[in-house]
Amino acid sequence: MGPQFNHEKLHVYQHGLRFVAWTASVLVKIDRKAAVLDHLDRASESVVESIANGNSRRSASDRNRYFDVALGSGLECAACLDICARKQLISEEAQVDGKRMLQSIVRMIVGLRTADSPAVREKDEPYAIDDTERPEHLFFHEKLDVYQRSLDVVGWLDSFLRETQLTARRGAGLDATTASLVLNIAEGNGRYSSTDHRRFLDIAHTCAINTTAAFDLLVAKGFVTAVQIVEGKRILAGVVPMLFGLRGYLDEQGS
Repeated sequence: MGPQFNHEKLHVYQHGLRFVAWTASVLVKIDRKAAVLDHLDRASESVVESIANGNSRRSASDRNRYFDVALGSGLECAACLDICARKQLISEEAQVDGKRMLQSIVRMIVGLRTADSPAVREKDEPYAIDDTERPEHLFFHEKLDVYQRSLDVVGWLDSFLRETQLTARRGAGLDATTASLVLNIAEGNGRYSSTDHRRFLDIAHTCAINTTAAFDLLVAKGFVTAVQIVEGKRILAGVVPMLFGLRGYLDEQGS
């Protein structure tokens, strides 16, 4: 049966559906304890739903509002794959394959977002990076030092949780907070509105501070020693000033 709705005619919508199917095939093979896996599932669906909703709106501002969400969800998916790879939940090959699919989707969404027409027209725009020498860097947010350092937090936490005897609840809380740190940096960097970008950076900053406080609470309650959290806090001590720096830059640009 052929397309019944206009959004079904869009290549980006069909690419989004293929990514959802690919994601489902990956997730079914993984133990679903990690918080990032629910983020990946929901963000991949959000890409498709937001494209459909954006295409149905007559007002350019309404369309772009949904396309912005689709773009942010696409970048969130890419960051989810980076986290999954850092946690060794997926192979490097799967990470690159998924991000290549997302690169195409993101470019088409940006094309929809920047189309100078009252009607939706598909075209590619270079939000994603064409970097064949560094296939792991396919999006602009991946070049940010703060993003890479936040991934270091995720990697360190995995080792920390394996070496300690924390309860599942406490471990899940730290896992969720550090994942949110990474994802908000990625999604915020793709926002057209500096106000939205600042909002995502503020959430990331809160996640970083909450993580450091959570480490101190573990020590205060005797669950771990101060020595065990030194490296994690050292990495976070580098992340927080970078977030402040990005926030300050956006404030200057907006003034």
